[in-house]
Amino acid sequence: MASSSHVKDIMNELTCAVCLQLFEEPITLTCGHSFCCSCFENYWESKEEDADCFCPNCHEVFPQKPKLKKNVILSALVEQMKMRDIEGSQKVESQAESKGGEGGEVTESGRVKVGCCESHCEVCNEEAAMRCVPCEILCCERHGKPHKQKGHRLVEPGVDVEEPRCTEHENSVHFYCKDDDTLVCLMCTVEKHKDHQVVPVELAHVEFKGILVAKYSPLIESIKQLGSQIEQVQQEVKDTQLSGRGSEERIEKERREIHRAVDEKVNLMKNWLSERQRVKLSHLEHQRQNLQKEVDSLCETASTLKASLGELASISFLEGYKDLLHRLESRSHLTTTEPAQYRLLVFSVVEHTADSLIQQFENLLKEIQKELVKQVEAADIQYSTLKSLYGRTPSLDPNSANGQIMISQGLRMATVTGSNYHYPEHPDRFDVCLQVVSSDCFSSGRHYWEVEVRSSSSWRIGICLNSMGRKGRKSALGDNPESWCLEKGQYKYSAWHNNQCTDLSVPGNPERFGFFLDCEAGELKCFLDSRVLHVFRGNFMDPVKPAIAVGDYSGSLFCSGGGGYYGGGGGGYYGGGGSVQFSSF
Repeated sequence: MASSSHVKDIMNELTCAVCLQLFEEPITLTCGHSFCCSCFENYWESKEEDADCFCPNCHEVFPQKPKLKKNVILSALVEQMKMRDIEGSQKVESQAESKGGEGGEVTESGRVKVGCCESHCEVCNEEAAMRCVPCEILCCERHGKPHKQKGHRLVEPGVDVEEPRCTEHENSVHFYCKDDDTLVCLMCTVEKHKDHQVVPVELAHVEFKGILVAKYSPLIESIKQLGSQIEQVQQEVKDTQLSGRGSEERIEKERREIHRAVDEKVNLMKNWLSERQRVKLSHLEHQRQNLQKEVDSLCETASTLKASLGELASISFLEGYKDLLHRLESRSHLTTTEPAQYRLLVFSVVEHTADSLIQQFENLLKEIQKELVKQVEAADIQYSTLKSLYGRTPSLDPNSANGQIMISQGLRMATVTGSNYHYPEHPDRFDVCLQVVSSDCFSSGRHYWEVEVRSSSSWRIGICLNSMGRKGRKSALGDNPESWCLEKGQYKYSAWHNNQCTDLSVPGNPERFGFFLDCEAGELKCFLDSRVLHVFRGNFMDPVKPAIAVGDYSGSLFCSGGGGYYGGGGGGYYGGGGSVQFSSF
């Protein structure tokens, strides 16, 4: 048994690490490891032209192909082992004939396996500790070390694991083709994948594992960043809830204060009305009583007069005549006296005061509602709704176009060709700068439009005050206090106002820019897709117009959703030309 173990150890040492077969014309590298001459030649030819060569076993790098010399000693040992295998095979055949009736099984290595030996090392017949998947052999701990050193896949003896095999040659795969991203066997490296970049699976495993390891840290960092963002969002949710509850409490407190103030004013007015009503009724009652006394006195006098007029005796009549006449003369003024008018209570004045108070509260509520709507719209309005809510398609103003700008029949496209179109004189026409503005003028509300710039390499697009000058170089967009614009030139993007430049970061070569003008808010937002690229602020309650300048003859700008365009070139401000068009919404 010891002799058999010794033979197996020798055979492991005489096995090529590439083809896993006995050496054929073995050669030894300077690192000390040996391989079949054909295996190393094929490996050398399979690598890339500028790639370094390395030992398939220890991965020592050889910048140049090492000089290959035959290892005479290994060759002699291999030949001896082959002769020994032949003799062993003949012996096995005789043993098989003698033991054929005992149910024995002869292995390829010339050893007979019987009964429980299937769970023992196939080299020394000791208890197997592992199974080499590619070699399909059971090994003890000692005889499994060579397989470990060669990087073979080792599993527990009872584990049934199929080693990946080449679908074309049915051989075990020991190489990885980087060109085709597939596992290949030794035969594949000299046939179909001969000119491909093929490396041992162990090396590919180390290389690709390193790539994944390098990506692990950024992945963990991204997870941490996202986790931090989630925490921020959760904290903002809590803050929003607390702020909302606090705002509701403050609003409720204000509501109670308003109700208290209204109730107080109403009660004061009611008390004042009641007091004035009591005073006036008291005066009216006193007036009624005085008038009633006068009426009673007059009635008494009238009764006396009637009795005197009915008196027939002359003596009796004359005796009472003087007294009756005096009484009548003393009351003669009552026939012309009017009752006093007491204007102590005027209900119309009170009603007007109440109406005025109600109107004040209604105005206050309207202002609150207007501010709330404005804040909600500013916070919740989405870019996708700008077109449907505020999109417009203005027309170009031919009277403003420079003489080298041709306006299309639909008043939506302007083209700069360098030719002079001899437009009639007009005070709104640009004489030097090749620009044009829209005939639409905005001074209130919200407006959205887009400008397509896919065919122009240089341009300026934006807005200008209707009062901006049209003559001379000072009328160039962005170079004066009356205009705001974006610019593209030499593949760089910037924002201009009052001859002040702000560089912008714009990825790629965009085909379209959007503009959202809020006159009341005093903002002009410039969009690139759905992203706010830049925000201009100014007094846009004064009439403004969209405006454009084009800077190359072969370029064109297309404007959609409202807005204008202008082109510059041909001896003018920008020295170029192109076309610009408004698109419909």
